[in-house]
Amino acid sequence: MDAKSVGAHVRWLTHSLGRNPLRRRLDRVAAMAILVLLAAAVLMVPAAIAAGNASYAREAREAAVVAATGRPVEAVVTGEPEAHAIGGPENHSITYSAEISWIGADGNGRVDTTAVPPGTALGSKIRLWVDRADRITVAPPSESQLRASAVGFTIGIMVTGQLLCTGLIWGVRGIADACAARAWNREWESVEAKWLEH
Repeated sequence: MDAKSVGAHVRWLTHSLGRNPLRRRLDRVAAMAILVLLAAAVLMVPAAIAAGNASYAREAREAAVVAATGRPVEAVVTGEPEAHAIGGPENHSITYSAEISWIGADGNGRVDTTAVPPGTALGSKIRLWVDRADRITVAPPSESQLRASAVGFTIGIMVTGQLLCTGLIWGVRGIADACAARAWNREWESVEAKWLEH
């Protein structure tokens, strides 16, 4: 949409809300609906930021609980990594798993199998997160991951809200224009018939 098109829409909105007696009531109703949608689009920004902050606070609390009930350990790869194909023959991905060992909280050795990065060699060390029972679990997200998640959530709400408001504005304007065109055609046919009588 160029500047000329935006200016035309602004003029239409201004004229529709004016006191011109020739303006149809439908134009005024459509203009008021568009104003409401524009206000909603503006209010969507602080609402999205507030939702993002709430999401960050919730995920931070969950991460704190995970951090309080687990600990990081350094494990040694004790088995040769094995490749696993996921997906169909034409479109698939490869993951790797290997047997690992680490020292538990009680000082005894632990052995389990977990996913490892590609290229992991036998005897290399990897960092894991385990719970209080020394079972492998998901590590809590870092501060940067929490912030990235909150920003993505905020942007998602903001973009979705703006697109929704934009679509509704175009829909209201399209319906108003279509109704006005039909009303104009009906009135023109009525006037034309009267002119042809004379």
